[in-house]
Amino acid sequence: MSTVSTIVTLKQDGAARQRPISDVLSEKFAPFDHRSKVVAPFDDETKRDAAFIEKLNLMLLELILDFHAWSAARPMQESDRTADTLEKEVQTIREAEKEQGRSRTSPSACTAPTHRFVGRRTAHTALDAGMLTILLSEQTRQRLNDFITRIKLALAALTGLGP
Repeated sequence: MSTVSTIVTLKQDGAARQRPISDVLSEKFAPFDHRSKVVAPFDDETKRDAAFIEKLNLMLLELILDFHAWSAARPMQESDRTADTLEKEVQTIREAEKEQGRSRTSPSACTAPTHRFVGRRTAHTALDAGMLTILLSEQTRQRLNDFITRIKLALAALTGLGP
């Protein structure tokens, strides 16, 4: 039974030596420092994760606020751009009518509805743009009606039939 007491074989520097099990069992092992090997790295990683999550939450909040500001300002900017475009179109039409000598309405009647666009940009700009569109449609309808009336009068004069 001597083989049981000398089973432990250690290899150091390439040389094999046998030690009795009782010596190995009686030997003191270095204490395992679980704090420095397991707990402290885990705590450090947890703190790093918490700091990352806090930083990520702050970045997400800033992104949400930026996106909200952008989305709130976008309709206003688009309305302003549309109003500017419509104002330019109205001005172009007025200039064309003046060149052709067809401007039948007084300047005050044409400028009254559009004064809302000049110098003031509010949330009502989209509504004002709609009003301008209605005004332009009404003016176009009136001009078309006048044109048809003139054609009818010209046909009546050519055919000799009275109106």
